[in-house]
Amino acid sequence: MKNSLRLAFVSIVAISIVGCVNLIGAASSEENLKRETARSIGGNISPEQVKVSDIDRGATNVKWKASAPSGNYECSADDMVRRVLCVKK
Repeated sequence: MKNSLRLAFVSIVAISIVGCVNLIGAASSEENLKRETARSIGGNISPEQVKVSDIDRGATNVKWKASAPSGNYECSADDMVRRVLCVKK
């Protein structure tokens, strides 16, 4: 009984970790980065006009490079793609 309870607990923890990792990955998907880059840059740029590259997902943040009709940018945000900052290069 003790071993089966321990196994059930470990399984639940493992599933929870996988779920969190998937959620974070979805938050910083390429489509979300394009949308948030366009929003950050402004100037009537649509997400379809933005190209993202060099996506670097950290434990608590994400960084990427973006190009748009208005220029090239280096962008960063937290892991849920909030508080986006894009700096023109």
